[in-house]
Formats: sequence, C-alpha cells, structure tokens
Amino acid sequence: MRLSIKEMKKQEKERRRNYILDAAEKLFFSRGFDNVSMDDVANEVELSKAALYLYFKDKESLFFSIVLRGARILNAMIEEEIKNCKNGVEILDAIGAVYFEFVNKYPDYNRAYLYFRSGRFAIEDVEDVNEIAKEILNLRQETFDITCNAIKSGIDEGLIRRNMNPVEVTILLTMILKGITEMRSDFKTVLEKQGIGQYRFYEDVTGFMHRLLMNTGREEKNEK
Repeated sequence: MRLSIKEMKKQEKERRRNYILDAAEKLFFSRGFDNVSMDDVANEVELSKAALYLYFKDKESLFFSIVLRGARILNAMIEEEIKNCKNGVEILDAIGAVYFEFVNKYPDYNRAYLYFRSGRFAIEDVEDVNEIAKEILNLRQETFDITCNAIKSGIDEGLIRRNMNPVEVTILLTMILKGITEMRSDFKTVLEKQGIGQYRFYEDVTGFMHRLLMNTGREEKNEK
C-alpha cells in the first residue's frame, strides 16, 4: 500500500527529528546540559539553527525529549517485568530490580533525569510546565502508582502488615532505592572492603525491607 505524500513527509520529519535527538544525546551525555548550545547541535547535524528550531522550540525541549526517551525505556522495562508477578510483593521486588538494572545499564539516561529533577528547570508548576516535561512526570507518576497499588495489594493479600501506609511506604522505598543507586563513593569503598558490592548491598537491604514490611502473623495475634 502506497503512502500518501502527507504521510511520507510526516515519516521523513520524524526520521530527521530522531536523527537530531541522537546527535544531541551524544553531546548532552558527554558535555552536560549547560555546556551544549543549539549552535553545537545544529553544527553536529549540519542544519541551520533556524531549521533546528522547526523541530525543537528551545534547548530545554531538546534535552527533555532525551530525558523522555530514558523514562519510556524504564517504564517499558517495569511493565514487562511485572506481567507475570503473582502478588503485590513480587511486583515490589520486580520494580526495585528493574530500577537497579536501568541505572546500571543506562547511566547516562539516569544522570539526565537526575539533572532534570535537580531544580535547574521550572517543572513543579504542573499547570504551566513544558508538555514534554509533563509526559516525563506522568510516566514517573505511573511508576509511583504501580508501586503504591502493589503495596495495597500486598496488604489485601495478607502478605504486608496492615498498619502500613501505602503512600508512606512507596516514598520510603523510592528514597532507599535512590540512595543505593546514588551511593557516595566513600560508602562504596567501605562496603567493598567488606566484600560487599553495590548489588549485594541492594539485595541485603531488600531482605531487611521484607522483614520490616511482611505480615508474620503477629498482627493478627495481637488483635485477638
């Protein structure tokens, strides 16, 4: 089936947009946001700056589009991993493992996201936020909701203690995971001297959180 001229032009524009993103991604990853200009990107893709603005209205939109790529990869990984989970606890474990894998497999995307959330950009006003930034935040909210719902399911299934607040636990788990993946170098050194790598530490912390959250039956006995 032959494509219409309009469809062909649309596909060509999308190919050119992705070509620009690929080039900009390399620049941002190697130099950082503040050390890359739209002139740098235009020179890299051999376009005039005016032509570049036909695809991206400013440098922030270009950078946000790269952050969005990473956010989509992470969410797709989570969705795939939780498909076969049988209960809320398995979903929690899967989300943690996927995030740890993502940070180690895609460190540049993770660093770009951390910079996106560093306070450098005005993204907190949800009514006036850049549309690309809004999609990134929506994807992260999806992950938060999946985690929170998994905790609720775990409580309903009798696996997680009933006195746990799902929102508080979600925030706590997110902070713990973030702390592990962004661990200070001196802490890494201390652990390595103990023969404990970062992933081993993650597994140990996961075991600790299991003991903290799991319903061992004592709750029910205390209520009787």
